[in-house]
Parts: sequence; structure tokens; C-alpha cells
Amino acid sequence: MKTKPTFRRVVFATLLLVPIGPQFPTAQAQGTAFTYQGQLQNNSSPANGTFSLTFSLFTTNTGGSAVAGPVTNNAVIVTNGLFTVLIDFGPGVFTGSKYWLAIAVSTNGGSSFSTLAPRQELTPAPYAFYAPNAGSAASANSIAATNITGILPLALLPPAVITNGATSLTLGSTSEIAPLTVPPTVPASAIGSVATGIHPYSVAVAGRYAYVANQGADTLQIFDVSTPSSPVSVGLIGTGSQPTSVAVAGRYAYVANFNGNTFQIFDVSTPSVPVSVGLAATSGDARSVAVAGRYAYVVNEFGNTLQIFDVSNPSAPVNVGSVATGANPYFVAVSGRYAYVPNADTNTLQIFDVSTPSAPVGVGAVATGNQPYFVSVAGRYAYVANANGNTLQIFDVSNPSVPVSVGSVGTGAYPASLAVSGRYAYVANVNGNTLQVFDLGGAYIQQMEAGTIETGTLQTRDTVTVGNNLNVSGGLTVSGSARISGGLSVNNIVGGITTNILTSSSGGHTLYITNGIIMNVQ
Repeated sequence: MKTKPTFRRVVFATLLLVPIGPQFPTAQAQGTAFTYQGQLQNNSSPANGTFSLTFSLFTTNTGGSAVAGPVTNNAVIVTNGLFTVLIDFGPGVFTGSKYWLAIAVSTNGGSSFSTLAPRQELTPAPYAFYAPNAGSAASANSIAATNITGILPLALLPPAVITNGATSLTLGSTSEIAPLTVPPTVPASAIGSVATGIHPYSVAVAGRYAYVANQGADTLQIFDVSTPSSPVSVGLIGTGSQPTSVAVAGRYAYVANFNGNTFQIFDVSTPSVPVSVGLAATSGDARSVAVAGRYAYVVNEFGNTLQIFDVSNPSAPVNVGSVATGANPYFVAVSGRYAYVPNADTNTLQIFDVSTPSAPVGVGAVATGNQPYFVSVAGRYAYVANANGNTLQIFDVSNPSVPVSVGSVGTGAYPASLAVSGRYAYVANVNGNTLQVFDLGGAYIQQMEAGTIETGTLQTRDTVTVGNNLNVSGGLTVSGSARISGGLSVNNIVGGITTNILTSSSGGHTLYITNGIIMNVQ
């Protein structure tokens, strides 16, 4: 009588991704079939003869339903127990899942199959000539980044891809990477807010502090904004009548008192205890003041003028020049050689060349929103607060003769003042009694080595080290300590050089000079 053959544990069961046929072409897909080799025994002895075999795929080693097959191979020749078959479950089966192969055997042409146990786990071959899905990948338009692993040689990248070894880079069609400009992001909403005094009309930011002039309260208020989402009030001092503007340079804050026709000077080196140190008269209603180097710039609202004062001696400023503006100039900001003035009645932003303080010249103008009350300049961009429009508007002023609006965002009620520091814009809303903080975006570089850097405003939160010469063409103000280990050469000294050497127990501001300067000590 005949006995049913038994299937001994497979000697090796491997998934071999090999081509069908004797050739191994590399330009075409290789199909979905694979070879399977095993050993068939009959009563513990190697079987010989011709058999029929069926193959099915399962996701578990026992139970479950077949995910592919059965595939039947007839007339399989078994010699000394060894056989080799070609199995094809079709496309889309082997996608990385784990599978077990179920095998059933029958005498050749028989209709009764015996399922052999256990199922055989299919494992990847050590080497695959061609993955079944590689054909579609070769012609794909895109591949998800999560599906890419390993290292891609630079030689395989297209020329348009920028790498860290590239030189002579070009952004757009003409502009080389130097100068590099990152446009600001128009923010969707404020990220922080804090209560101020009555009618905050102006805000200035220097380092970690924001300085707010409260017109209705006649006060200068100082906030710690090192955490932009949670600003905190740290200091307060009385001002003249109706302070409408504040500017900060080094250890001093300059406040324009509208009704008093003056700008007042405060020492804010200790933010929690600001001290009034000087007062200067203006011609007309002083609406705004800005300070750059040794000069203060004042706009007189009803006089429609921009005045320039020499404030190298804070207690005795001297008027050195003036120029006519538009109707009701409400603010002035200075960056580099240019002064920026928003005119509230004509809804314009004017740009003046003030490189010669005794003869300022208008060079450009652009339309703004309704009643522009304030402007702040950072790099190539000017930020304007439109009071009646309740908007923060951004202008590209890289060409001062042709400024261009690039976008705007809604603010609180009646934004009368703003300041920009780093990636943040700070807006004071008069009727809302709030200080809003907007994230403008930007580029951040952990380390940079550059031959030349040109910037409208440079602010740092930590130490700056200059390995070679530092040339300052305007004024230099140091609010903390300055240590000079080499020679210090100063051209065009006016009124001598004054330094305060403080030795209080709470610390002070000390100027250390070890070589080459003569100074007057107070």
C-alpha cells in the first residue's frame, strides 16, 4: 500500500528576490516570483518521485486566514528528498510584513492534499538582485523623506541642490548669498501682553527691557521682557506733562513731553530706580525723540519740523539743524544715515538723509495706513503703527527713495507706539491699555564667520568679542563695563572724555583702561 509522504523541517526557507530566467538585466523589473527549496521525507527517508505542492501565505505561524494563495505547483520532481519550486503570489504581497509559508503535499495529480506542519517562516535573503518595488521608485515623481535611509552621494544630487560644500551661491536669479536677507513673517497674533499706565503712547526696547511712556499718567515705566510671553513691570518714574515718546541709548532714556515742549533725560542703568538727570527745550510741541550716537532727533507736531540736537553733553543739548516734514509729524526713528518720519495728517512715511546733521534732506516717501503714529526700523524693514487703522504695517526700505509695503497685521485699539528688537515687535495700544508682542520670524545662526556685516541695528544679549579693530563712525555708548587692553584712539574729542568710576557695594559701571588715553574723571 502507498504511504503518505511526510515533510521534514525545511533545511532552509529563504525569500530570494531573483530574476525569472537565466539573465539578470538591471534596467527592467524582475517580477514577483521567488524560489523555494526544501526537503521531503517519506517515513523518515528522503522521498523520490513526482509530487504536487500547494503554497499559502499567513501572517501568523498558526491559525488565521491566508493573505495569498494557495498556489499549486504540479509535477514537482523530488530527488533524494530535495526539491526546488518557483512560487509567485503576484504583486503587492511582500511589503515588509512578516509571513509564514503553509505547504500541503499530494502525490502528483492527486486531489487529496496533506497540510504539513509547522508553517515555515520566510526571512529576507542576504542579498537581493532587484527589489520588486524598485521599478516604480525609479520613475516616481517624489519619495517621502521618511522612506529614505542611508547616505546619498553628493554626485547623485542635482545641481540645484545647495550643500554645505557649495560656493558662489545665488538666491533667486541675481542676488548672491552675500548679502543674505530673510524677509519678516507677518504675525497672526500677539504672543504676550501686560498692563501699563494710562494711555501708553510710546515704547522703546533695549536688551532685556522695554520702556513705556504713559501719556495719561505722566510716567516712564520699565518692563523686563526677557520672556516675551510674560513681560513684567520693574520700574516707574514721573515725567513732564504728557510724555508721548521715549528713546533709549546706553544708560539714558530720552522722553518727549508734548505739553511741556521739552525732552527729558533719565539714567536707567538701574531699571528698578530710574533717575532724572537733564531737561532740554524744543521749539513747539515735541511729539517724538530719537537718539543715535551724539545726536537727538525731535519732531514738532504742529511746527511740522524735524530738529537735530547735539546731546554729547546730556544736560546741555544744542540745536544744529532742522528740515520741514509733512503735516503733523508724529514720530521719528533713525537707522544709519536715515531718519524716518510718519506724518499723521497726510498718511505718509518720509525718509530723510541725516548724514550731515546741519543739512538733513528728504529722499523718499510712501503712503501708509490711517494716521501713522509710530515707526521702528530694523535692518531693511520699517514697521509703522497706524493708530486709526489698528494695524502694524511693514515696509521694505532697502531703497530709501522707493519704500514698498510688504504686509500688515491687526493690533489692539489705537496702536500709538511700537519697537522692534530681534524677532519681536512690541506694540503699545493707547485705548486698549495693553502692550502686545508679535513674532516676526527671521533667521537664527548659532555660529557665523563673516568678512563684513552691514546692519541697521545690532543688539546682543551676551558678550561680543572683537578679535581685530572695532571702528565706530557714529557714537559709542557703553551701559555696562568696558575693558580696553590695548591703545584707544579717539578723533575729534568734544568736551573731553568723561568716565564714571563707581565702587558701590551693589556694583557699578567701571571703565578699565590700561594703555594710552587721557581722560577727565568726575
